[in-house]
Amino acid sequence: MDADRNVRSSRRQLLTATGTAALAGSSGCLGWLRGGSESDEPRGGWHTEEFTTAAATETFSHREGTRTPYPGVKQIYAGGGTLVLVCFDYAHEPSIRWWREEFPKLSDLLADGSFRPTLLMYPLPVNEWSMLLPSAVFEVRARGTRADAWRFHELLVEAAPDYSFELLRESAAAVSVDGDAVVEAAETRRRRNQTLSDREFGRDSGVDADSIPAFRWGADPIEGSSAADIREFVESRN
Repeated sequence: MDADRNVRSSRRQLLTATGTAALAGSSGCLGWLRGGSESDEPRGGWHTEEFTTAAATETFSHREGTRTPYPGVKQIYAGGGTLVLVCFDYAHEPSIRWWREEFPKLSDLLADGSFRPTLLMYPLPVNEWSMLLPSAVFEVRARGTRADAWRFHELLVEAAPDYSFELLRESAAAVSVDGDAVVEAAETRRRRNQTLSDREFGRDSGVDADSIPAFRWGADPIEGSSAADIREFVESRN
C-alpha cells in the first residue's frame, strides 16, 4: 500500500453519531500489561530502523504507566457499564467489517450506558498500518480526550483501507489535535510498547490471529462476535 496516496474523495457515512459521547474509553492500555515479542513481525519493511521509536519508552506498568514525551493514556475504569475489550487490527478486514456492520447495532446500549467498549490493539500485523495506526491513536489520546481518540478511531474505520499520512493529519485536525505530531508518532511507532503490551495481554487471554476481532471481559473470553452475542453478554451482566 502506498502510504502517501491521497485520501479517497468521498468518505462513508459516519458509523454512529449516537455512540461517541457515551463511550468511556479508547485504546486498551489496561495497566497490567506486559511488553510483547516482535518475533512474528516480518523482516524488512516496517520492521526496520525507519519505524522504531523516536523517543525512549518503557513497557506499560501498573505503577508508572508508559514513559513518553507526553502524558500516558489514562486508566479506563471510571464510569459505569459493562467493559468489553475488543482485540482489533486496523489493517484486518474482519476487524474493520465488525466496526462497520456490527458495532452500530449496539448504539442503544452505548446510549443508555450499559455497554462500555474499549480497544485492545492487536496488530497481526497485516501490513505497516497494523503497527503505525495504534501509535497514532495513542498519541491522540495522550494529547486530547477519550472522546477525541474515539472520534479519531471512527475516522480511521471510515477510511479503511485507504490510509495515508495526510488522512492522519486531517483526522487529528478534526479533533483539534496536532496532526504533524500524530503523523510523527505513527511514522516512528512512538507508542509501540503500549501497542505490543496490548497484544501480549490478548495472547495471554487466548486471542490469536484467527480469532480477531475477539472480545474479552477482563481476561475472560466472551463467546461469539456478532452484535447479538455481545448484546446477550452485556445484558446478562446488567
